[in-house]
Amino acid sequence: MEDHSQYIESNQKILDKILSEFTEATGLASILVDTHGIELTAGYGFSPFCQLMRNNEETRHLCQNCDMFGGRSAIKNKETKPYICHAGLVDFSYPITIDEQVIGFILCGQTRIESPNEFQRIIKEKTDWQTDPLFVEAYNNMPLTTPEKIKAGSQLLTIIINYYLADIMQKKVEVQAPAEVPQRFLDPELTDPKNKMSHEEIPFHYHPTEPKNKTDRPEILAALEYINRHLNEVITLDEVADHVYLSGYYFSKLFKKELGTNFVDYVNEKKINRSLILLQDSTWSIDSIAHSLGFSQASYFSKIFKRVTELSPREYRQKIQKQARRK
Repeated sequence: MEDHSQYIESNQKILDKILSEFTEATGLASILVDTHGIELTAGYGFSPFCQLMRNNEETRHLCQNCDMFGGRSAIKNKETKPYICHAGLVDFSYPITIDEQVIGFILCGQTRIESPNEFQRIIKEKTDWQTDPLFVEAYNNMPLTTPEKIKAGSQLLTIIINYYLADIMQKKVEVQAPAEVPQRFLDPELTDPKNKMSHEEIPFHYHPTEPKNKTDRPEILAALEYINRHLNEVITLDEVADHVYLSGYYFSKLFKKELGTNFVDYVNEKKINRSLILLQDSTWSIDSIAHSLGFSQASYFSKIFKRVTELSPREYRQKIQKQARRK
């Protein structure tokens, strides 16, 4: 049997680009894992909740088991169905096949959804995180996603893999089509806009400041959404300006006018806001948190952190730990 790992390695950049752009377009997390659930690409769109789960050795193993059994279930049943992971989130797992050999699984989802009990758990183990304030906080700040969005995103990913990637790799690449979403979820009441979380409702409530001005400018709203999806990367003004089809100069002026703060300060505060969640988990080093948020140097992260919060990351962590011991 031919070893297809070389195809993954030689097309790593292409796979990363596909998954990152898919996540940007749909808001659904994605990652490619091997047949044992071990990560083959970076994880895109991972929420702080999932980052915390995967950073812990015990729960990371459960995440990988869910990824593996989700893919195996799709192979066995010849269709991909949404399932509940050990932490209570909804996932899809897609078998990726080259020349009739399964080489890995694409994971898509990692999202909260209305009435998750409609879906079956993929493994028996269940992580009891509800008593941990850190995980509760991270979970509550995840947006709710409709089954229709998951279904649409899954179909889009199927098309991308079966046509675009297959042509580039010059191999026969196939991905299983997703199963239908349970009819119960097609009730209009569940897709009523008033029951959904908007972009403005998603940020963590730790944020020390909020933009002075509210905006309805579509370019700025698109920029804010882009920033929110790329907080784990280096984000430049020109990059975001290009994304919303504006010149860097005009975008900078418009951003400041609409939000009452400049672009760099806004991005930095958003990153620091997210770090406040991760700092509560003592298993994350300050260096690893800095790098996970796109800071090349932990010293610069610490400098920005103190400017925003008036505490160093270490001082903040110590303060949180003292508060936890008093409870």
